[in-house]
Amino acid sequence: MTSPCPSSRAKRATASLDAAARARLAVVPGSADSSGSEHKAAAAALSSLVNEYLLEADGATVPSAAVLAAGGSDVEDDEHDSRGDSGSAAAVEEVEEITRVLDAAGSGDDLRRRIFADVVDAMRELENVRAERSAFRRAVMSLLRERVHDAGLCKARWDKTSGMAAGSYEYIDVVIAAAESMRYIVDIGFAGEFEVARPTEDYEAVRSALPEVLVARPDDVRKIVTAASSAARRSLKRRCLSVPLWRKRKFMLAKWLGPYRRTVNAVPTSAGTAVAGGGASAVYRTVHGFQAPPQIMTSTGLSG
Repeated sequence: MTSPCPSSRAKRATASLDAAARARLAVVPGSADSSGSEHKAAAAALSSLVNEYLLEADGATVPSAAVLAAGGSDVEDDEHDSRGDSGSAAAVEEVEEITRVLDAAGSGDDLRRRIFADVVDAMRELENVRAERSAFRRAVMSLLRERVHDAGLCKARWDKTSGMAAGSYEYIDVVIAAAESMRYIVDIGFAGEFEVARPTEDYEAVRSALPEVLVARPDDVRKIVTAASSAARRSLKRRCLSVPLWRKRKFMLAKWLGPYRRTVNAVPTSAGTAVAGGGASAVYRTVHGFQAPPQIMTSTGLSG
């Protein structure tokens, strides 16, 4: 068995104290409402130790104590490592968990399959503008709307807090029932968000189970991200590398489940300054028929 890095032993010595302190300082989150074509999901008002967890419960727009607890913590990861569990055994469990969640999400869900098929078709149609990542994502969203999906571009953004770096991320969502906050999260580059330095073979096995194109409900996203983040953390520790703030579980969860703004505009408000014939303006012309896209061969990386 691989010997633990010196720093991990010191962390385990204070794990119980840290857990107790967090439990005493936990508070119940509040919420706020907003309206308009672009809206910001309400951020939770948590204590300095808890507000770094940015999540969105399935069917809710703010974190709840139950969801935070379900997401786990870095302290729990330290305790898991201290038991000396086999990295390979843990990786097998994580692969099984990810596969189980994805299979269960797609079982009997005709709408999810339809959304997935439309996303893949849109990506193939827009392959010629894929290099413009943000514009490409917006163009895919626009095509989904043309295919009668209530799709939007979600821009998650969060500030720096104790133990968590500031960050931002963009993804697509498809709203099913706005009044009940039912939606699917759509990410067209999901697996790529889990790359780490010097990955172990066990972690590569876990990452290979992640889909490049993800269409899933928020709670399923939480389960998948939690499993993959635990595997990433273990891989880095096996290499005696520190876990960067932008690879910690709470940071990764915030990308898809944190506070966000949603827009359905086909072109960003800043597109008027784009150079004629390029950038978002070119993508807009492609999506709306002013410029016919070239014939694109089927990509081998988009199989469902």
